[in-house]
Amino acid sequence: MQELRVQQIGAEPRRWSIKDVVTCVIFNIVIMIVMTAVSMSASMFFTPAVAHLAGPGIMALLCGPLYMVMAGKISKRGVLMATSVISVLLFLAMGLINMLFLLGFGMIAELVMAGRNSYRNWKRNAAGYSIFFAGFALCAVIPLLLFKQKMIEIYSASYSQEAMNTMFYYYETPSMVAVMVSLTVAGSVLGCYFGNKFLNRHVKKAKLI
Repeated sequence: MQELRVQQIGAEPRRWSIKDVVTCVIFNIVIMIVMTAVSMSASMFFTPAVAHLAGPGIMALLCGPLYMVMAGKISKRGVLMATSVISVLLFLAMGLINMLFLLGFGMIAELVMAGRNSYRNWKRNAAGYSIFFAGFALCAVIPLLLFKQKMIEIYSASYSQEAMNTMFYYYETPSMVAVMVSLTVAGSVLGCYFGNKFLNRHVKKAKLI
């Protein structure tokens, strides 16, 4: 009986509490604010090459610490899937229907996190988070491959022909897509690395987890 109790105490909790849900929603809203700020700043201050190719990587780098704190506070299966759902809902509210593809990447990322205590391991978090953010970057690429004419109609309402040509160059050229995904993965890993440092040095020492 005593052994059973020890196992139960040491076991990783599986069910989400209301606090976990609220934590996930709040952190993802803050992450979305950071992503929006980076996107707007990149379009205003960076060249198109930097904005399109490095933009997602910069977002991943800056949002990585936020994600690591969120994952550390919840530490239960489903964090990345829930993050994908919340992110897609927020993107849809902005009219970005192409971001629906992010749900598929969220599922893949969650499968990568299979196993006990995976959300307490920064390297596992970095792997799942990299897939999630690579999916975010590719959500601009995949629709052009599958529904180019429809995307032209959608983009033409907000972008000039010159801006669309520039966008299509970076999103339809395989080498440019490879650079974008590589920078995004690099930003994701670095973001999780620095986030893990912050988590251990400050959040855990302050007993916020």
